[in-house]
Amino acid sequence: MLIKYEKKLMTLNQLIILIKTVELRNFSIAAKELYITQSAVSHSISDLESELGIKLIQRGKEGIYPTETGIKVLKRARAIIANMEQIKQEVNASIGLQTGQVKIGSFEGVSTNFLPGIMHLFKLKYPKINIKIFEGTEDEIKNWILSHVIDIGFITFPCNSLETIHLISDDMMMVLPEAHTLAAQKYINIEQLTECPMMITWNSNCQILVKKKFKSLTGKSPQWKYKVSNIATLLAMIKEGLGIAIMPRFALPEYIPNVKILPLEPALKRSIGIASIIPFTDLSPAASSFVKLSQKWIKNYILRDNQFQIENGIIF
Repeated sequence: MLIKYEKKLMTLNQLIILIKTVELRNFSIAAKELYITQSAVSHSISDLESELGIKLIQRGKEGIYPTETGIKVLKRARAIIANMEQIKQEVNASIGLQTGQVKIGSFEGVSTNFLPGIMHLFKLKYPKINIKIFEGTEDEIKNWILSHVIDIGFITFPCNSLETIHLISDDMMMVLPEAHTLAAQKYINIEQLTECPMMITWNSNCQILVKKKFKSLTGKSPQWKYKVSNIATLLAMIKEGLGIAIMPRFALPEYIPNVKILPLEPALKRSIGIASIIPFTDLSPAASSFVKLSQKWIKNYILRDNQFQIENGIIF
């Protein structure tokens, strides 16, 4: 079958410019990041829209944002650029060069407890691989993976829409003011919480986990009086006696004045892992290396009493 020759074909540069402009929501800032003129950015996107016959971006109060069709095009464009990056990495790996870039999504508990250590060791072993971190909520990370904004992301389960690897379990703890009537106990029985109407939660998979466990044991749903989007806000409210909360241990700072942290009975745990939109066997060499090192770091540092192993002069 003969393929009709097209005089104008979209280019990788056009896709890169489109992605960068939408990410930064600004023509001039995108131009500076790409080391080209603002006019070049504008013309590139205009030419792409003309070729496709539809608007891809529009202006709003907060800057540039994609149209409905633009969102679909961006998803495909990011996948194309990711595949190009993977080709370069695989070629480099075949000749013994460990280079490239990996984009990683992370949420607060992971960013505080795991990510700095993992990144430090990763840079020691792979100094020529660039790591780009995207911090957000668990829902944002899943959406970034699905839309190819990032290569892999730390997530909590359940996560049925993505390929996943379990890394570690995290104990859920009862967090309450020191003056609370339950604070003198050694642990908190979940059934006791039916008498505590001032519970607080925040936007995360944890509330799904807590609600399911709470209902299975008590037949009732948790009496959440407040819902917040920030852990620091939640802890400040508890400190001021405005409520109590069930929170994951890794999300908690080492010391919180005037606050008591107690285990739950029966125990409740959340599962933390890494997710990808493609099978882990098909990840780029850089992303695959990051996943493997993350597994080793958690196994040898968190799960083995802080004992490292040494491999080829690199500490794990």
